[in-house]
Amino acid sequence: MGLKAVIFDVDGVIIDTAPLHHKSWETVLKRDYNMKFTFADFKNKIDGMPRAKGVKALLPMADDKEVDRICAEKQRYFEIYLKKNGVKIFKSTVNLIIKLKKEGIKVAMASSSRNARPILEKEGIFKYFDIDAEGALAKKGKPYPDIFLRAAKKLKVKPAECVVFEDAQIGIDAANAAKMVSIGVTREHELKKTNLNVKNMKQINVNKIRELFK
Repeated sequence: MGLKAVIFDVDGVIIDTAPLHHKSWETVLKRDYNMKFTFADFKNKIDGMPRAKGVKALLPMADDKEVDRICAEKQRYFEIYLKKNGVKIFKSTVNLIIKLKKEGIKVAMASSSRNARPILEKEGIFKYFDIDAEGALAKKGKPYPDIFLRAAKKLKVKPAECVVFEDAQIGIDAANAAKMVSIGVTREHELKKTNLNVKNMKQINVNKIRELFK
């Protein structure tokens, strides 16, 4: 089978919201639990997870009411920091998306974050995508394959015809579980079990992606 679609994680691949997410989590955890929470903790423990699942991973004893409260507080701080600091856009990723579209290849965004699509819409990037996988609605979050299988179904392509760009290990694991080709974006850390790793999106192009299917 050949390449029919490319699915992009958002945070860390298209936009750099990881520092904002980390700072939001750090603020709430420090304030309410006096918990130290480094950027490495964020990347290794909850990056790529839906908000509630992240709370459960960090605070397994928290009940549903407490989980909801922490999620709301984390989101409140995220919006404060986003408004104050803005967000970095990886232009090389946007350029690749535009080139894929010109080649007739379908593209999807697949994020577990409810913040992802509003930010892409605000920045004028969402218009390039054929669909939003609506990852927050997936029955199981990453590392389960649900989010990527939703994307393939909405794009009307087979999983084996898809490539996934991810910057988190649980995202790579989810792509592999979906039986899709996985490309790791390793700007700051290494990723395992990928078909290919790139440190910068300038290192990849449409032809190199197609070669992964040969």
